[in-house]
Amino acid sequence: MVHRLHLLFAALLLVPASAALGQSAEEPALRSPDDIIVEGERLTEKEARQRAHDFIRTLGVAPGIYADDSVARWTGELCPRALGLSEDHAALVEGWFRAIAQDAAADVAKDKCSANVFLLFVDDGSRFINLIRTRSPGQFAAMSGPDIRDLVERERPIRWWYSVRLETGGASLIKPASIRSIERATIVIDVNRAEGATLRAVTAYAAFVALAGVRGTAAPKGDSILALFDGRPGQAELSRWDRRFLTELYAMPHERRTRYQRGRLVKALVTPEEDTPR
Repeated sequence: MVHRLHLLFAALLLVPASAALGQSAEEPALRSPDDIIVEGERLTEKEARQRAHDFIRTLGVAPGIYADDSVARWTGELCPRALGLSEDHAALVEGWFRAIAQDAAADVAKDKCSANVFLLFVDDGSRFINLIRTRSPGQFAAMSGPDIRDLVERERPIRWWYSVRLETGGASLIKPASIRSIERATIVIDVNRAEGATLRAVTAYAAFVALAGVRGTAAPKGDSILALFDGRPGQAELSRWDRRFLTELYAMPHERRTRYQRGRLVKALVTPEEDTPR
């Protein structure tokens, strides 16, 4: 199945589409103080926790609909493949993606592996997704009609969807009814709508959503790479909260209910760095 998808995507992406993206070599690093400061604001602990709760809720990684299940994350090895770029740019994207995944302590396969994270650079995101629906409709079998329409019709620079496996978790007081494991992530980057963003920033955005099972309409108000296209200057890499979120997502026990995991994620965001275990 994965091999057929790789061939399908490659066939639909015969022409590299990287020209519209900025290719500057280095962007300045964004750094935050170690105490509870968000977007330059010094917050009380209560305010910081509320901001963290809002951030997690907006991402949609631990929604109420899955209250008895686990959050979705990868349990097997990730194998990224960038298509629609020149070979040199594809190698850069895959290398950056691997580095972000490894920093989060997700398992990453060696270079020669069967792709399960597809980073697809296209000229027209809606048209491309419609082509996939025609050629491989089974990819969207687990999605509702409204979600599919939103994916196709809502014009965004980056769109994505997942294949998620459900396993019985045991359903005790702390164990989930189902354990949700991401098995495949498809990220479609519309290079015309992403024009002006650097390739590295786009890769960071794609890596974050690929690793975390993020809601397709997520738009956090806080400091996040997901604000890359909202008009605010300077957001060009994973923020401190983004990195902390991913690190905790892959550090906490997976066989727990989302309400427990949500608490762990919030705590990770608001804990001062000097108090964070290394």
